Amino acid sequence: MEALTPRFTRRLALALTAALLALALIAGPSQLVNQAPAAKAKSGVLRGWPSKQRMATEFLRLLKNEDTAGLKRFLDPAFLLQRGDGSYLNKSEYLKDPSEVAAFKVKDIVATHHGDVRVFRFDAKTDQIVNGNQVPGVWIPRLSTFKKTGKVWRLISHANFLPPPTS
Repeated sequence: MEALTPRFTRRLALALTAALLALALIAGPSQLVNQAPAAKAKSGVLRGWPSKQRMATEFLRLLKNEDTAGLKRFLDPAFLLQRGDGSYLNKSEYLKDPSEVAAFKVKDIVATHHGDVRVFRFDAKTDQIVNGNQVPGVWIPRLSTFKKTGKVWRLISHANFLPPPTS
């Protein structure tokens, strides 16, 4: 009888290991390891060194998504917007009635930087309503300035120019 005990013990250990492995495969890895949920990135918060495309489109993306909370985080307290018609708004004025963007495209992005400041010029074609008026769906030059505050990039100024004259 004593000769059977080590063989029986090995078989029992193998059976238990196989059962635990099968349970692990059924339960999935998230059930076996107590994982903390990944922190969801806040919208309107750009860290590190975002690409030119990301920097140039973030303002329009937040407007398109009607993301007021993200817009509040993204716009610097010193934010100033200059429109092609000559009107301008600061951050609190702009947040009262932000532009409505249904769609946008961006091209010809040129960027410069020095220290904690990045400046972008680009052309944007939008399906957009500003102050209740439809913006012409043509390529319009834009200029945006970003400042890094701590670890986060914020939009400090943005200018829309008049649509180029048609010939």
